[in-house]
Amino acid sequence: MATQDAHFMQTYYSGTPAEKLTEARTLFAELADQLTTSLPFQGELDQLRRDTQALNEHMRAMDLGQLCGGCAARPGGGCCSTYMANNTDSLQMLINLLLGVRFAQQQESGGNCCFLGAQGCLFLVKPIFCLNYNCTHILASAEPVNLEALYQRAAAVLSQQTKLEGVLLEVLRNR
Repeated sequence: MATQDAHFMQTYYSGTPAEKLTEARTLFAELADQLTTSLPFQGELDQLRRDTQALNEHMRAMDLGQLCGGCAARPGGGCCSTYMANNTDSLQMLINLLLGVRFAQQQESGGNCCFLGAQGCLFLVKPIFCLNYNCTHILASAEPVNLEALYQRAAAVLSQQTKLEGVLLEVLRNR
């Protein structure tokens, strides 16, 4: 089991963003039909879609796109840096593909995350750091009730995302 876990860490969680994206696309081609025809898996995936939509709607209501986009446009500003692209993993990308999200690595990303497009993050399901981190600008501008709702919605997404990742790891162990 330890050898298999080390293999999973190397295969699905290590490497460059491009390598992880290639692995995610390979897994999608291999497993999509099996996973999307499984009613329990599809139910969990649908729940994650609802959770991410609720989070995204709340973030829009808080005007975080404007706030974060303005910060990212300033020199040295923004959390969506090249470094953050390394926080993605193959399974998170696979979940996005299973949700119907179509994305590509942005070649001209400058110092930004290579998965940051003109309208923001290309992912529906984001890396854990991206969901957990709220900078001082967000904390200073948000009403406490909005922050509480933001934390609750992010926690729901993370919980469901972790659950789905566990299911995917089990499928991968048994293939």
